[in-house]
Amino acid sequence: VVAYLREDIQDLRNEVRETRRLTLQSYEKLDAKIEELRQEMDAKIEGLDAKIEGLRQEMDAKIEGLRREMSVQFRWMMATTVAVGGLIVAALKLLP
Repeated sequence: VVAYLREDIQDLRNEVRETRRLTLQSYEKLDAKIEELRQEMDAKIEGLDAKIEGLRQEMDAKIEGLRREMSVQFRWMMATTVAVGGLIVAALKLLP
């Protein structure tokens, strides 16, 4: 009976060791997968940051272009207003 109990105890110890080994293996695989996912997320975030920066620069360039265009249009409007004003003054001077 004692021999059977010792054998059963030894079998249980072996099962516990195997379970520990498999559990540690599972944790290591899980840690590796988590690290892999973190690296993928970091790479995607860096990619998104680069895209956002590119879009920001593109928008800045468009805004600067619109400012230049508005400045030119404003100058033309002012020049036209001054010219029309000058013509009105000249016309008034020519009237009797």
